[in-house]
Amino acid sequence: MNYGALILAKLRDEKTKLIETKAKDKFYLLQFAEDDLNFQIRYKDLDKLGIVVDYISIHKRTPILDVEILTKKLEQQAQEIQERLIYLLEAFKLLELDKMNKRAQLRSYPPYKDSDSKYYYEIVLDEANRIHFQRYQYSKTEKRFEKITSQFTLEIFERLINDLVDILK
Repeated sequence: MNYGALILAKLRDEKTKLIETKAKDKFYLLQFAEDDLNFQIRYKDLDKLGIVVDYISIHKRTPILDVEILTKKLEQQAQEIQERLIYLLEAFKLLELDKMNKRAQLRSYPPYKDSDSKYYYEIVLDEANRIHFQRYQYSKTEKRFEKITSQFTLEIFERLINDLVDILK
């Protein structure tokens, strides 16, 4: 199934129902379940050329109960992210595989840098059945991290959703 196309169709349908607000910083949240998956897409804007995404979260409702299988699956998912998601601004690198907490953390590497900041994507895998995708900015002068939006063409967004789902399965 093309989950990326399904999500774009749902987002377009939601957009036609939304009344324009005056708050420029307003985010919209699309939540729905399809097959064995729960989706959450928090986004700021969608038009015919692209989408501005705050985060993507996909949760597979069937848990993996065997710890050994779960650990192996987390390792496999982390490897697959590093091999498949090479079409974004930066490639991914595994930062931590925490077997005790059943979690893996990946970041895009090397991060994009400008004179004051570093920018990177982050993917967190929880218990091999949940993926959370987000972008961050680290300000050198303020010495702090901040969540920021990601801008994708519709084609890249659809591909990213489908790849994240495939990696979860």
